[in-house]
Amino acid sequence: MKIGFIGTGKITNSCVRALAGKGHNIFITERNVSISTELSESFDDVNVCSLDFIVSESDVIFLALMENDVDDVLSCLSFRNDQNIISFVLGVDLDRLHNLCAPARDIAITIPLPMIEHGNCPLPVFPKSNALEKIFGSDNLILELNAETELIPYFAATAMLSTSLAQLKVAKTWLEGHLNTKEDAEKYLISLMAGTFSSLKIDGKDRINEALASLATKGGLNAQLREHMKKEGTENALHTGLFHLGKRLNLN
Repeated sequence: MKIGFIGTGKITNSCVRALAGKGHNIFITERNVSISTELSESFDDVNVCSLDFIVSESDVIFLALMENDVDDVLSCLSFRNDQNIISFVLGVDLDRLHNLCAPARDIAITIPLPMIEHGNCPLPVFPKSNALEKIFGSDNLILELNAETELIPYFAATAMLSTSLAQLKVAKTWLEGHLNTKEDAEKYLISLMAGTFSSLKIDGKDRINEALASLATKGGLNAQLREHMKKEGTENALHTGLFHLGKRLNLN
């Protein structure tokens, strides 16, 4: 498949690395010279091309631009009606994309994260995109949404990543203080969390509460720490923080 990326930032870097060596012809822009040069020099199937070439030759085009650049970049390009357009730009809605990318009709929006390079990246998408499923579906969870507005809460929820990692960093610092080999603290905690999450079935059947219940033995260490965190207001702070993110993103 001929796949083009318009925009060459961190997300494009991760996506291209996930796709390289899998039989595609991948075309990228030179908007970020350091990233585009490294990708093209690292992979034989990745080529730095002009915007016009990418649009004329690609079957699927991923839009990975900053919101403020979308109109200036896309309005000068001539898309085809048989192309698949998949946007990573959440601030640009479908109506605007259809106007900018006409006569292309198969247009969708999704929210990839850097982890897509290694797989297991959840990809909420609206509307359904067969192209996204074909390209990334074998290694990642594709969530087909019922409305474009559902993208917003998923986008807000990605902020959980830094919050969770910050808590893990606190635990790492504490554990390092009790070990002779400090490197083992990080290795242990990453393995602990990765093993826990990888053991959860991804079927939407309340597996999080199920896992919490398994760690709620009365008088146990997990129960003690969680109760302490709850009394300190951690859970309420998270709920309030997500609420304010929703307000920022105009989530009703």
